[in-house]
Amino acid sequence: MSLIETRVKMASIMFIELWEWLRGYDKWLPAQATVEYVKEGHTYREASGKELHYSYTTGERLVWTDAHGQKCTAPLKPPSKDPEYQFSEGETAAIRYNPAKPDEYYFRKLTTMRVRYFFVTAFAVIAVAAFCIGDIWVRQMLGCSR
Repeated sequence: MSLIETRVKMASIMFIELWEWLRGYDKWLPAQATVEYVKEGHTYREASGKELHYSYTTGERLVWTDAHGQKCTAPLKPPSKDPEYQFSEGETAAIRYNPAKPDEYYFRKLTTMRVRYFFVTAFAVIAVAAFCIGDIWVRQMLGCSR
């Protein structure tokens, strides 16, 4: 890893820690959470009387145990369906949860994903807009009409 890459990584970590301090997440209690898929099952009966069973995933959630031994769950909503932004079932994560409201949690990896997704999307929109504006400008400079 080069010196520049190291400094950028250190700066981003410091920014994340500053964000956590400003939001008060550093005062929340740490916990280990597990990713679970929420599945629904249905049974369909054909006209012949044969039963077909099927299930599908309706979402993801985090499950952890709070300081009082209570099982807490909360929905986990990745920013995109893109595999880069998905979690595996059974994956463990270090989170912080609000002791006053144990169902509120902060998950650094999820926040990082959301920020990355925002900037990737913003860059794509800006690039497309710049291309369209550049195309119009070049056509006007050359005197081309549509």
